[in-house]
Amino acid sequence: MRNSQDQAVEELQRAVDLSPNFALGHYALSFVLSQSGDPGAAIVAADHSRSLSPFDPLLFGMLGTRAMAHVRMGQFEEAAEWAVKAAARPNAHIIILAIAAHCLALAGRIEEGRTFAATIRQSAPSFTVNDFLATFRFPPETEAQFRTAARYIGLD
Repeated sequence: MRNSQDQAVEELQRAVDLSPNFALGHYALSFVLSQSGDPGAAIVAADHSRSLSPFDPLLFGMLGTRAMAHVRMGQFEEAAEWAVKAAARPNAHIIILAIAAHCLALAGRIEEGRTFAATIRQSAPSFTVNDFLATFRFPPETEAQFRTAARYIGLD
């Protein structure tokens, strides 16, 4: 959150090394890595967190971080599939719905993305891609992809 991704990765890696069964630690590591670190490692950490806690109340986040990692790898259809799974989980909040909307648009599934965008607008009428991107720390090229997706689904 303070643009200290390298330090965060070091600390989170230390946490999961000290406590390998710490599902939330693996999830937090995947969250940071999915945005600015190694997206392949983010997928491994997200999958491991889910294997440790398959009924976790934060399962939507674990799935969402995997989706964002796929976006960074240019795997938009995979990103959309994981994002839709995340949005279907109990407690999925507006940012998770936004991940789904944007990933669907990137995968060319515009109408499905617009459906999620409409759901977002019901609870937050002024929500835009700027609100979405303020939650994360993506590299410029990934941010540009999400901005393009937002134009397709009306969240620009």
